[in-house]
Amino acid sequence: MPTVAIIGAGISGLICARKLSSRFDVTLFDKSRGVSGRMATRRGGQDEASFDHGAQYFTIRSNLVTPLLEEWIDDGIVAMWRGNVCILRPNLKVQREPTPRYVSMPGMNSLGKHLARFLHVETNTPIEKTSRTSRGWTLTTPDGAEHGPFDILVSTAPPRQTLTIVGDDVPFASILANQQFDPCWATMIHFEKPVPVSYDAAFVHENPLRWICRNNSKPGRNPDQECWVLHTAPNWAKEHLEETPEEVTPKLLAAFSTAIGQKLGNIQHATSHRWRFSAPAQPLEQGHLWDPRSQLGIAGDWCSGARVEGAILSGLSLAEKIAS
Repeated sequence: MPTVAIIGAGISGLICARKLSSRFDVTLFDKSRGVSGRMATRRGGQDEASFDHGAQYFTIRSNLVTPLLEEWIDDGIVAMWRGNVCILRPNLKVQREPTPRYVSMPGMNSLGKHLARFLHVETNTPIEKTSRTSRGWTLTTPDGAEHGPFDILVSTAPPRQTLTIVGDDVPFASILANQQFDPCWATMIHFEKPVPVSYDAAFVHENPLRWICRNNSKPGRNPDQECWVLHTAPNWAKEHLEETPEEVTPKLLAAFSTAIGQKLGNIQHATSHRWRFSAPAQPLEQGHLWDPRSQLGIAGDWCSGARVEGAILSGLSLAEKIAS
């Protein structure tokens, strides 16, 4: 059975692995302690409050993904989020048309955990470099440990990281080098009491923030924990990228207060997380990159129009290419 190494156990990597697993011996490697990538959930504070601090929800437009969505709903892993989402501008609240939005339960990382079942995933295993010989691809970690050889290599790491790992002599090195990602600061707040606003989430304008969300309005979350997640606008994140969470958090609490037009109540826990590679600035639309000579494939949301659905489509399309 041909062997495949996949670097990155986010949604693209997991979808690709699932699609290939019946015909290939697949191993996933991820530097983190868990799977799901930017579909992330973390806990914080004395009460272990839960926050979806990465992807907030996902939408489905492609008929290729609809059967998967239905399967996940039937499995009880995904549900529609019926939160009241609006647009906020200074002194103006515009109600937004209800768009079908979906979340995984009980946290956004639950979908990745569900997809990882029965797959061989090596977590806490950062891949520093790769090399290819006539025997295939060998992967090396920072401590010098080697994995392989593998017949096929797939990377779903961010483009610049992928380029560092695979080297600049691959056919699509210039594409990887030129791909830019916007950063984002995510602030997580656990309030003592509910925030008195009529909406559950909002796209924010003319503010350092671009998104605010009552995390406990999503299905499967603890409704008694008033938790909010704030995401910054890209330009603000770039300007404050190298600051510490301790420096960023009070600034974004003030921005949140301005956005909702009121003082904030008592806070039990607040912290911030920096996403250096939050969203592709100019995503491709071709689905994936594939070099048949070296048996190297690249996938990720940035290859397929961004968004969670883009990550799914990218993993699917690369798996189909490899299997063909």
